[in-house]
Amino acid sequence: MMTQPLQMFENLTSETTPAGGNALAKIGFSSHDRRLVEMNARYARAAVLADGLSAAIVWLGGQYKRLVGALKADLRIRSAEAQLFRMSDRDLADLGLCRADIPFAVREAAAEEATAGETPLIATAGTPVTAANQNLRRHVAA
Repeated sequence: MMTQPLQMFENLTSETTPAGGNALAKIGFSSHDRRLVEMNARYARAAVLADGLSAAIVWLGGQYKRLVGALKADLRIRSAEAQLFRMSDRDLADLGLCRADIPFAVREAAAEEATAGETPLIATAGTPVTAANQNLRRHVAA
């Protein structure tokens, strides 16, 4: 069995030097300088990993927020459908709907609300209402 000769510090490699030689020792770096370079390299690697981890956590938070929003929207749609399905046929006819139109009408209203970005305002009984058959052209000077 052959024995390996002892290797000197100059022949060893580190994280900052390629295998096969110690370029830092050849240009006058001491072991203390070499440790500082390795420590800075480790710090930079840890900073990159921390940045990546924080970006991943922010991304997961956004995905969670989208999922919760989608579930809430689905529950609102289902509750609106259930409320309309509990109505009588006469009440649905007053709204201009039949039972087969309920899912389509609710989802269409939800899509319009999502594109508008806000809930539509419904006029209350105390607000003045303009008549639909009012002729506004008679005020225009000819």
